[in-house]
Amino acid sequence: MKRVLKCSLPLILLAMVLGMSFQAQGKTKKQTRTVYYIVCGSYNSLDDAIKQSENMSEVLFYPVYKAKVDGKTVYRLCCQCYYSLEDAQTDLDGILSGFKADDWWIWPSKGLAKCVYRPESPAGDGKRIPKLKPLSKPITETK
Repeated sequence: MKRVLKCSLPLILLAMVLGMSFQAQGKTKKQTRTVYYIVCGSYNSLDDAIKQSENMSEVLFYPVYKAKVDGKTVYRLCCQCYYSLEDAQTDLDGILSGFKADDWWIWPSKGLAKCVYRPESPAGDGKRIPKLKPLSKPITETK
């Protein structure tokens, strides 16, 4: 009996230690990745943001995202988002420079922001444009 206990005790302890470490790993907090949105307008009301989204252009359609600033809710029209600040800046200065106004800027969001409005697709089929998905590289060609 002592021999069985002597041989199996280390295995039981090892199993317990491994079980606890896997349990601890499962409880670790997942890190949120920053997403960089190019903002083409920020509004205090959802209605104002939707109006602007609908009136932007016949070609460009921007979804509206919700954000908190100093405890207040604001609504932002965003035209693209990225995982890298440098990529967002490259496209803001590059391919989007022909469309942008002076008040376009980059908003760093902790994770994906909540999309609260998507304009109707230009196809006229009643569908909405999709939510933005972060790009992993800029659209603007760099040398």
